[in-house]
Amino acid sequence: MKIDFDNIILRDYQLSDVEDEVRWTNTDTAWFYADTPWMRLEPVAPDELLADMNQVISELSEDAIRWRFEIEVDGQHIGLVSSYFLDEDLGPTPWDTIDQSKNAVENRSVRGLGIEICEMTFWGQGIGPKVLTAFYGILLQFGRASVYSGNMDWQHKDAGLCQETRVCGNRP
Repeated sequence: MKIDFDNIILRDYQLSDVEDEVRWTNTDTAWFYADTPWMRLEPVAPDELLADMNQVISELSEDAIRWRFEIEVDGQHIGLVSSYFLDEDLGPTPWDTIDQSKNAVENRSVRGLGIEICEMTFWGQGIGPKVLTAFYGILLQFGRASVYSGNMDWQHKDAGLCQETRVCGNRP
């Protein structure tokens, strides 16, 4: 699946993305520590990631509800947007209770969203609001979409994202 929106492209993962993901996880990690400075990013083994992503790609049907898209700008893979199910307390919905063919509301959940612009040269260019708007549009294709995106005190660049796009909800 590929979505072209306002000079950005949201697309499915491709095996050529493995090299970027390995670099973003093992060496170019500023994006991660800007978002979650208290956490440690575990290095990834390139062969393991390649095998995992081969499996994910081979099992992805055209009509599946996507939980992750890669972000491309001007032909360059720059990051990803993903969603995950949260329960009424904004904790993770247990994986074994999720029906992947249904949207969040049908799974008695809300979707949490995460946008990772891993290529620092693209920070501060207004890409986040475009990504969020495009991704939300995709979720709406599968019915009502309840979305939650929060930010920490130090995430000043994220603070206005939901206000700017008007697609995020506050804590229920």
